[in-house]
Amino acid sequence: MREIEKHVYFYDTMVIGGNLPAFIYAYTNSLPIIFVDGKPPFEFDRFGKEEDLSFLQSEKHEIETHIQAWSRIALLLGIAGLMPLSDMAESIRIKEKQMSVVTSHSRLIKINFNKLIIFDAEKVSGLTQITKKEEGKSRVIDWVNVRSGCRHDFDCLETDDDFVSKVVFYPTERSDNRKLKDLFAESFLTNEEIKDFSYSDTMVKFKALDMMKKAGIRGSRNGKNPLYPERSTVPYKYYAVKLEPSERKIYRNIITHYKEDPRFEFKYDTIQEAVKCANKPKGYLRKISEKF
Repeated sequence: MREIEKHVYFYDTMVIGGNLPAFIYAYTNSLPIIFVDGKPPFEFDRFGKEEDLSFLQSEKHEIETHIQAWSRIALLLGIAGLMPLSDMAESIRIKEKQMSVVTSHSRLIKINFNKLIIFDAEKVSGLTQITKKEEGKSRVIDWVNVRSGCRHDFDCLETDDDFVSKVVFYPTERSDNRKLKDLFAESFLTNEEIKDFSYSDTMVKFKALDMMKKAGIRGSRNGKNPLYPERSTVPYKYYAVKLEPSERKIYRNIITHYKEDPRFEFKYDTIQEAVKCANKPKGYLRKISEKF
């Protein structure tokens, strides 16, 4: 057995969670963090103009998206030695005031603590009894390849419905031509709706097609229109818009409440709430954040 497996580490207070609110909390309070399965934010989510990001901004780094903030904080915590297991933890078992962490290399790391600040309890055993579960609508992202109709000036189309509340166009990764656009549709659905064909990726395609048609988006050109031979500038004919569902990703919205215990503090902050409470860290972590 290697020496690292024989040693028992100690942290007075430690954060558990791989999402952005957990990262922000650990960064603001200069606390070590451990997580199983990091949860990077959705790549197209952006901060609102009213959100104060001065706690993280620097002359070298302009933070605009959630994933940029998540990646930068992960880097700074790692450099400061506050992410001791990086992304290697595979499970966490708690007994009294000790964590037994199994890593990706099948090693067992033991960490003693006084208090845990828990943002994400997935794959964490040994917690107190569950008292309540709250489940809201899930965020559903449907990725769609645009086979015809990928050249236009629109960035986003929105509705007032939870089903396909918006369609976002972005430069396709299927081609080197950055002027061509694919899309994703965002919906907020119950578990019953997710199982219902009326809310399937096929129906997402049809609703997106209708939205694009109403916006005046057309498919690829199909030659000149013979109905206007007398005009010097001859209008073109166009194919219909063609969409191809690619992938569906579901982000569950479940909040689990546990019986109170002085060893644990469970936090359920949204990203907006975490940003509102965030401050620049102190000491060594602050110096690192200013340098890098």
